[in-house]
Amino acid sequence: MDSLMLKEQIVNHRIQQIEVSEEGVVLQSDNALFEFKKGADISSFHPFFEGIKFLIPSLSKNVTFPCVNIDINGSSKIIDIELFQFQNKFFILLFDFTEHYEASHPLVQEKNESSIAKNKLAFEQKLLQAKDEFKNSFLANLNHEIRNPLNNMLGFIELLSETKLNYEQHETLKVIQKTGAHIKMLMDDMLDISKIERGVLTKKHVNFYLGSIIANLQNHFELKYQSSDVSLEVISENNLPKTFKGDPMRLNQILFNLLENAFRYTKKGTVSLRMRAEKLPNNHAMMTFEVSDTGLGIPEEEINKIFESYYQLKLDKVKPIGEGLGLKIVKDLTELLEGTISVTSESGKGTTFKLELPFELRKSQREKKTVAKGSGILISKRILIAEEKSANQMLFMKTFLNNEKGYVIEIASSGAHVLELINKKPYSLLLIKRTYPDMDSLDLIKEIRENDSDEVANMPILMASGSTMLSEQHEVLESGASAFLPKPYSKRELFKQIEKLIR
Repeated sequence: MDSLMLKEQIVNHRIQQIEVSEEGVVLQSDNALFEFKKGADISSFHPFFEGIKFLIPSLSKNVTFPCVNIDINGSSKIIDIELFQFQNKFFILLFDFTEHYEASHPLVQEKNESSIAKNKLAFEQKLLQAKDEFKNSFLANLNHEIRNPLNNMLGFIELLSETKLNYEQHETLKVIQKTGAHIKMLMDDMLDISKIERGVLTKKHVNFYLGSIIANLQNHFELKYQSSDVSLEVISENNLPKTFKGDPMRLNQILFNLLENAFRYTKKGTVSLRMRAEKLPNNHAMMTFEVSDTGLGIPEEEINKIFESYYQLKLDKVKPIGEGLGLKIVKDLTELLEGTISVTSESGKGTTFKLELPFELRKSQREKKTVAKGSGILISKRILIAEEKSANQMLFMKTFLNNEKGYVIEIASSGAHVLELINKKPYSLLLIKRTYPDMDSLDLIKEIRENDSDEVANMPILMASGSTMLSEQHEVLESGASAFLPKPYSKRELFKQIEKLIR
């Protein structure tokens, strides 16, 4: 097979044959694609050939280089290059696939871009998941670390309020109490936002009196802003239903944040809460709440951003207003309750938030309370409390001092101490927290539930903890705890939970 025979295989002159010496000198070329002068060094035509020139002497089998961009004397093509040896002669074949590569390049590029986009999306999803897990872990730890000392502070404040105080001391204490309650509310808001984003926040469906919620809100804001130039007015329809069925805690949380936001934006004038009800079929009603103020108002370009997380409104280069969580939690909780919220505002004249929430109507029913007659002798109920910190021990002792329920407490300083005491005498209830220096509370619960004595194994166990994440509460209850009490809690809440567990 000679060069003439090879040339006969060329179709439409899209293949160029070049014969070279062992040293890379051009012996002959048909110049079908590019002009290669006889006697010239192959490397002088293009840098690519300099790289393959040194392969020629040791060539033992065909070598192919696909998709090579070659530009020689102004002629640019995309070619495949093949080197081979035949009858002790060395040949270079150039295959012109310019049209093929140019046609396929967009498809390849599209495929590559699609693959890159797919991998990028998967990476971004993993990154978002990692961020979400970190955020939830951070919120859980922050929540726990703040709630424990906050529980102590509010507990001692409550004890202090029961002592004899003069008027000035009493008013100062009320401010401290409300500040502590506000911190607790902010913690609840942060945790609720995390729960809503993960879809684990649940809503209650219980009977409640709307009047009680509104009265408490009115008392709070009138007291808090009594020294300001802003007044609060509450306006309701005469035929407004009194008793509903729904989630009173979430409703209170929404209205509290809206009113707090209104007072913060208003320096002088009025904050108003208007309420009306529209009866719906199947004994339901659509409640409409309008919270209006005569404050600074919201610029038109800012109004669509106010429900975003951590967004703070800036007006006239003044310090940002608001805490950034209030309106975000309002929107999320409104959607949770299957309601809607909208806002209208005019700069310098005020803002109105319109809240619409569906509730089930319920007739007011008063429970008749009866007091069992007896001998008047109160039987003491022994409660074992596991707590190693002296400040917490003191709080428990003062909380249970001279209580009307007849509860008598004993303190265990560790998990091992608990196990020692419960095997010596009976207790009506065990109050524990999440962790101890010598043992995890879940291990402690397990040992108690596996005790040989039925009386010990069936003893009510109340877990009080600042770890209020829903997953942790489930873990505690599934391990054998009888009930979970989130911190911070009031004396009334503690005694009410104990009363439920001690029969």
